[in-house]
Amino acid sequence: MICLQNHFIGSSSLPLQSFTATTRKLSPPLSLNTTPGVVKAADHGFRIVAQAISGSKSSTGKEGVKVDEKSDTYSINMTEAMGAVLTYRHELGMNYDFIRPDLIVGSCLQTPKDVDKLRKIGVKTIFCLQQNSDLEYFDVDIGAIREYANKCGDIQHLRAEIRDFDAFNLRMRLPAVVSKLHKAINENGGVTYIHCTAGLGRAPAVALSYMFWVQGYKLSEAYDLLLSKRSCCPKLDAIKSATADILTGLKKKSIILTWYGDDCSTVEISGLDIGWGQGLPLKFDEYRGLWILRKELPEGYYEYKYIVDGEWVYNRFEPVTSPNKDGNVNNCMNVFDRNPNSTSAATRKRLADADPDLTQNERLTVRQFLDTFPVED
Repeated sequence: MICLQNHFIGSSSLPLQSFTATTRKLSPPLSLNTTPGVVKAADHGFRIVAQAISGSKSSTGKEGVKVDEKSDTYSINMTEAMGAVLTYRHELGMNYDFIRPDLIVGSCLQTPKDVDKLRKIGVKTIFCLQQNSDLEYFDVDIGAIREYANKCGDIQHLRAEIRDFDAFNLRMRLPAVVSKLHKAINENGGVTYIHCTAGLGRAPAVALSYMFWVQGYKLSEAYDLLLSKRSCCPKLDAIKSATADILTGLKKKSIILTWYGDDCSTVEISGLDIGWGQGLPLKFDEYRGLWILRKELPEGYYEYKYIVDGEWVYNRFEPVTSPNKDGNVNNCMNVFDRNPNSTSAATRKRLADADPDLTQNERLTVRQFLDTFPVED
């Protein structure tokens, strides 16, 4: 029989610097054709079809691969990782939507000419969330774009990297990123353009967090406004967890994951805090005939999946997510302080609700955190 056990042992706290940890390059997302069940199902069937609708025809990149073919691959990977049907067509050019009169969410700038397009609509701050690997994939010359923006004198181009398709990295980066955004908006005024690659995941999440933490919206109200303007898929769980991280601190709990069975040669875990593009190996305990992974995780909600001899599977004896449209599910866990008198646990539980809001004191705490957080280079 195969079973899984989750054990929570002890706790530790993470320093403030944890919010500014250097991002690492994400391995290429795994193909839908080779990784059954990897598509996240926690969105409860939430399906979005989002596509750029203006721009130019396809061209061929430096490696001889047509841009539309790169867009196809990117869209497949994005759909798989985000748990929603998402489409991005880089060959159609930059696309965006006004969420508020002073806030735009969109796709990446592709040439210096895009800077002028944004200047004409009053943009004073361009806030780029892409990593270098994102830019290289579509052959975007970020240096030329930033140099041109700097020469213009009336618009500022800033970068605050978040790893693509990685909800945990999004959670960990949000406090530092939104702090930088908040300070830039206060300094520059005007309209702010927030973008990632497609403008469907990271950028909407940052905009939503800014509206929730700074502009005074309830999270559900900000979310409804965002989706009324742009079809996208921000990770709400990451925003809720990041909010709790600011209010309660980053505390870690030790966990042990075990997979019973001696009829396999390798067992890995994907998901958790490493994203779906990587795997953590479990060690085989010959005496007990089981595979073991010991790890520390910050408090919060996680999804994961086992890779047993290369096959992606979930454990039916552990909690699982709701099936997605294809019937795929993931294992899931909540890591939290089990002390019933813990105010931290109570705060996290409240913020994990479907419609969380912040008290006046909590809003002041979040604002003070954002105001005093050191600005990244």
